[in-house]
Amino acid sequence: MRRKTSVELLDSGLLAQDEIRSNLDDLWRVNRYFGGISGCLRLFARVFGRTGRRPVRVLEVGAGDGRVAGRVRQKLRHQGVQAEFFALDRRLNHLRVGHEGIEGLHRIVANAFTLPFKERSFDLVTCNLLLHHFSGHEAVTFLGALASVAREAVLVNDIERHWLPYLLFRGAFWLWRSRVSRLDGLASIRQAYTGSELGELACAAGFDDFEVHRIVPFRLGLVLWRRSRQERLRTEDVAEGTLTGEAHELAPSQVERDDNQLCSQGTVPGIQPTPR
Repeated sequence: MRRKTSVELLDSGLLAQDEIRSNLDDLWRVNRYFGGISGCLRLFARVFGRTGRRPVRVLEVGAGDGRVAGRVRQKLRHQGVQAEFFALDRRLNHLRVGHEGIEGLHRIVANAFTLPFKERSFDLVTCNLLLHHFSGHEAVTFLGALASVAREAVLVNDIERHWLPYLLFRGAFWLWRSRVSRLDGLASIRQAYTGSELGELACAAGFDDFEVHRIVPFRLGLVLWRRSRQERLRTEDVAEGTLTGEAHELAPSQVERDDNQLCSQGTVPGIQPTPR
């Protein structure tokens, strides 16, 4: 299935508030029952398996109304993990969709490409059903922006491009209450990435240590380790403060490349790997 890019209606900024609410309700059901929550928890478990369980500060980018971040925080708390969540979206009307019952979330309106935080302000930076909105250099820049404010890792949870979910979604149109959901859902699948393409994007963005995971059903997880193996052997500096009040210009650190990693050969057409 060839990748076909398009602008989704929810990104247009032209929808009425009731249409936004209906679409975000549909997205919540997708995330609740089809790999959004469970996929995020699996990626968190992968990180904790490598770094150990401890209190974490988490930024979710493209958080919509914040329900996914709120539920993941709740699930982690039940597992004994204290997590402070920051839910960031570029549109205030998404964050305002009326779920005041979500506790423990700090809501922030900002652009993902100019995040208003210092480097390494968060232990983990996550995004869910967002990466497929970007292509080429824009996708590589997006991953770099997320990594710039992460201390440990960036966690990406997204749909997998495949004919089967496309046909299932198209045949089950009656499940979606919003016309926006029906149109955007098909567009999302068509412009999503495959597992090998996610690996190529990670390499092009300069990551020498990453993992691609398959998440049932029809999801992919990408873990981008912020620090190289060599850096993780060193003692981590004391974390600095979080908010700066202005966009931070990316200045990725240079690290040695591991010739045994896929990054040594992975590329995206027209994009050269960038040292990180």
